[in-house]
Amino acid sequence: MRQVVITRRGGPEVLEVREAPDLKPAPGQVRIRVRAAGVNFADVMARVGMYPDAPPLPGVLGYEVSGEIDLPIDRAGEKVIALTRFGGQSEMVCVPAGAVIPMPSGLSFAEAASIPVVWLTAWHMLVELGNLRRGHVVLIHAAAGGVGTAAVQICRKFGATSIGTASSGKHERLRELGLSHAIDYRKLDFEPEVKRITGGRGVDIALDAVGTFRKSFRCLAPVGRLMMYGASATV
Repeated sequence: MRQVVITRRGGPEVLEVREAPDLKPAPGQVRIRVRAAGVNFADVMARVGMYPDAPPLPGVLGYEVSGEIDLPIDRAGEKVIALTRFGGQSEMVCVPAGAVIPMPSGLSFAEAASIPVVWLTAWHMLVELGNLRRGHVVLIHAAAGGVGTAAVQICRKFGATSIGTASSGKHERLRELGLSHAIDYRKLDFEPEVKRITGGRGVDIALDAVGTFRKSFRCLAPVGRLMMYGASATV
């Protein structure tokens, strides 16, 4: 099988395609023939040496995959998605059987491979922790990122108003995805802008992966919820 391997830390130039022996699943595992693997911020940080749980060198990146189970035989052919916690950028990956879920119908393998990291992160924060409801107002920092774009679309689905921070060149695409209000953080202070948009009330939920804890906290409405996630900046 082939794998995308890193033997040293650095930029994209350290990625190498190498041949490796086929993997054999351990008891309780399934083997997936990978059809698509995600590339996430965690992969970039691991590649440059800034991710605490990065695989040891030489290592294989890739935190999420979609594909078809080929072992055990009684599950062969099942289309699944899986959270791999690295190792996914390979033609095969072995994961615990409980770490796979059926691939949603109607999606391509490439689309399905984007679900385990960013979509489930956004869903967990907004729906399971934030109790997102129609009419809520949500502040989404880094709205043009993976979790951000997923959050924008989840808000649209639920009938919530979304306010996103992003550079101006990304605003048009974000509006196409359903963003209600875009703030160019390079030109405007988002805190007074959020207060202006909400008529001084603030937001019901704020998603912050960029380390603006205090200002995001001040943007909350009474009983609002602030979700800190990721590691793109310090608090």
